[in-house]
Amino acid sequence: EAFSNSKVKGELKAQYFDKQSPVDGKNDNIFVTGGNINIVTGSFYGLNAGVTFQASHVVDRSIESTNDFASTMDASGAVMSESYLAYTLDNITLKVGRQYITTPLVAGSGSRIFKEAFEGIVVSNTDIANTTVVAAYVSKEQYRTDIAAGGTTVKAVSDFEKLQDGAYTLYVKNNSVENLTLDAQYAQIKTDGTQANDKKAFYASASYDLNNVTIAGQTYQTDNGLASNSDGKAYGINVSTNIDNLSLAAAYATVDKDADIVNGIGNGADGMYTASWINGGFYSADTDSYKLSAGYKVTNDLSLDLMHASWKTGTAQRASETDYVASYSFDKNLSATFVFADFNNTDSGNYQSRLYISYKF
Repeated sequence: EAFSNSKVKGELKAQYFDKQSPVDGKNDNIFVTGGNINIVTGSFYGLNAGVTFQASHVVDRSIESTNDFASTMDASGAVMSESYLAYTLDNITLKVGRQYITTPLVAGSGSRIFKEAFEGIVVSNTDIANTTVVAAYVSKEQYRTDIAAGGTTVKAVSDFEKLQDGAYTLYVKNNSVENLTLDAQYAQIKTDGTQANDKKAFYASASYDLNNVTIAGQTYQTDNGLASNSDGKAYGINVSTNIDNLSLAAAYATVDKDADIVNGIGNGADGMYTASWINGGFYSADTDSYKLSAGYKVTNDLSLDLMHASWKTGTAQRASETDYVASYSFDKNLSATFVFADFNNTDSGNYQSRLYISYKF
């Protein structure tokens, strides 16, 4: 009966990326298709199992000189990214095996064909009213490609690779006060001898809805594991509002000059309010950044977004990224997003464009 009550879902993806290489100034592009299928059994006295397969195929690739996609997209093959057993008793769920994890400091990115996964143990609990508690131990991580995992095989998919000597994390989210959301997380990556000390990170944020305005603040307090100058601190604030179909937001963040920030494990652990579409968050020591964004919902199916992020590290020139984004839903299953990014004084070239197409079933 548990197997007959299994649920199946999946996604077909196509992605086309074009960029001007920051290394040789030439244009590189890549077209990749793929997808995933997920199967989760029904419950048998609280016990169930899940499995997810992912596949990718590089349809076309044009590389003038340096392959800038080697660590993110240039991989053809298939892999089993989830394979877990889960047990639920009342408000406690224990999940063991390969799985996706999404928390502020431990999160796999799904912005490419291959979504990053982890191998470990995750326990979640909701016994406390309006509170979610998650504790986890992660021993391995699956990356976007073998090159990203530190391998040497170009065009190969990533297996699950050892994550230093394992990592521990504790995450708490609370909504007890009306209109106020609080969350905090601690993560520690045990060193395997390749760094002086364990990497440690503490993240906290608070978000309050005041009428039609949301005010949010965040902080990172981390130790990057170096023998000296290891303690990093970052603070951010974000103010956003919605006026009919128009959304507006302004964010500012700063990182102390003492050390770089440990922003977490996985490319999905990128929660800085000032993060841009391509470059992501800015976690280098002595960096200040801001972001202005506006979005407009033209119809129920079409939305347009404009984002401008600017940052400055130490005595370097101020750099910026401006993103123009259009998203369209053909129906509840099929959607497309187009991104054009313009850069100034960055190592990302002069521009990049991306097309994402997704069909979910």
